[in-house]
Amino acid sequence: MTVFAHLKMGSAEMTEASAQSDKLSEVARLVTLMADRILEAQITDRPISQEQFNALVNAAWLLQDHNVPWPPLVEEVLHEAGRRLNRGEAAPDIADPEPEGDGALAGLTRLFSGFRRS
Repeated sequence: MTVFAHLKMGSAEMTEASAQSDKLSEVARLVTLMADRILEAQITDRPISQEQFNALVNAAWLLQDHNVPWPPLVEEVLHEAGRRLNRGEAAPDIADPEPEGDGALAGLTRLFSGFRRS
């Protein structure tokens, strides 16, 4: 393999890593917006859609799986949901609850089982 071919291959790998980083940055940006809407709904005492809460939990899983720290607002909303879950409350008020074990609460429980806040 020539030096040029090796450099070209390295450049392609860097481009791929950069593209993945850009995508994860966009996920972090969008999940922050979602967390803001959920927090606003909680403050104004409006229900949160099941899909919206599921998306937040799934995006948090995705970021965690790629070692991307959660944006502060996402962490705040998820920790509040975890606190409510630990106290036996609904976390948060979901408009369309799914059957137990299949919904966002089960995912949130799994998410927090492997995560300890310092």
